[in-house]
Amino acid sequence: MSDIPFELPLPGSPAPLLSTELAAASPLLTTPLLPDLTPLSPSGSGTEPAMVQLLEKRLQQLEDRLLRQERELQVLRAPRPSVVSLEENPRGVFSGEVVRPPDLQFTLDDLLRVVISYNASDLHIKANAPPTVRLNGDLVPIGERPLTEQESLYLVMSSIPKDKRPKLNTIREIDAAYVSRGVRFRLNAFLERGRVSAAFRMVSTQVPNFEALGLPPVLARLSNMYNGLVLVTGPAGSGKSTTLAAVIDWINRNRRAHIVTIEDPIEYYHHDIHSFVSQREVGTDTTSFAEALRQALRQDPNVIMVGEMRDTETIMTAVTAAETGHLVLSTLHTPNTVQSIDRILDTFTGDQQKQIRMLLSSCLRGVVSQKLLQRVDGKGRVPAVEVLVCTSTVQSLILEGNTKEIYPYIQQGGSEGMQTFTSSLTRLLEQGMVTREEAAFHAEQSTEFRLANRHNEQPRSGASPSGSYLNPF
Repeated sequence: MSDIPFELPLPGSPAPLLSTELAAASPLLTTPLLPDLTPLSPSGSGTEPAMVQLLEKRLQQLEDRLLRQERELQVLRAPRPSVVSLEENPRGVFSGEVVRPPDLQFTLDDLLRVVISYNASDLHIKANAPPTVRLNGDLVPIGERPLTEQESLYLVMSSIPKDKRPKLNTIREIDAAYVSRGVRFRLNAFLERGRVSAAFRMVSTQVPNFEALGLPPVLARLSNMYNGLVLVTGPAGSGKSTTLAAVIDWINRNRRAHIVTIEDPIEYYHHDIHSFVSQREVGTDTTSFAEALRQALRQDPNVIMVGEMRDTETIMTAVTAAETGHLVLSTLHTPNTVQSIDRILDTFTGDQQKQIRMLLSSCLRGVVSQKLLQRVDGKGRVPAVEVLVCTSTVQSLILEGNTKEIYPYIQQGGSEGMQTFTSSLTRLLEQGMVTREEAAFHAEQSTEFRLANRHNEQPRSGASPSGSYLNPF
């Protein structure tokens, strides 16, 4: 039996249900005490150095396994949430208690273990549907058995800190963080048709660098700016938070600066390397993005990272901070670089719009928009990136309100580090990393993309997950 409670079925095999035998199928420790080690037989080596190298390799394997065992033991020793029965208090969950349905045979940690084992990005939980993960961009149900309303309620509320649970009953949605088996998850709990639901996003404990993420080198130049506004934009789930974390990590490793981050919730932990990093979480360390941003200006920052610019007050304060000598990093949910500028300008009206246009034209340093595409080999996703670097010409167009004329300058700005989605998609296609269909689907300028790739041959079809369900056996 596998170490994990769910596995991908073999091609063509039926997908069994999420059975009540799951608890018995899931040992407390998910890894055996002894790993599959490299054999000690010196066959084929015949030399003492080779034997020493083999022993060192085995020792490293043992150390890695012990570290994993220690992490799992920490999880097992952690205090469990308080539990009451449905009969005792049917609505007790909103008073800070967690109600466990008697027929639920698995835990939230079991489900998150699937996410970790398959390197999925998200877990979705709602009533009357099976738990579902997002694997390489596709939604894949875990079995076929739907969760009851009480089971969904228990799984979600057991992940939310006790002091935050009553807020879900009043504001109907809440952001929080949860750690399972040493892996950090960002979660958003919300009400769906009056029932509690949630989405969990896995956050890597290691901050990847630009090269590992497949991001263009111009990101390092934008990270080295000493003032101004740099935006990372894209649809939900496009990797904006990870890109911002990579920017913070680059600054932390290459500059001596005071970095203040304002997040909801904190996703990546940054330890001081060459910089001094202060991380604040909305709801825990501060009341709002706007208030934290105002206070950050009094905290002697060099770099301010705002997780998201959600309202006019936050946008205006961020732009003002960038104008007064700070490097401000933030995100927007916009599909491309030009629309990101339009979104900021359209947030304001009348005289305020004139003011923000003047401020933005002088302080904007660059906009990075990104999308994630499925790899042709089925091994995860790869980013397509559009980059706008604010030259004097672009600044003039923003000031004049002629943002529609910016795109041609992105097309011609390769020497400045600029690139369009079309050029990024074409590069991925030529490298054989994505299929033509996947690239064409994500193309912002379909005619431009078609003309740029009319000579390219049809690549191999991408691999798809084997089977339709993640299942226990």
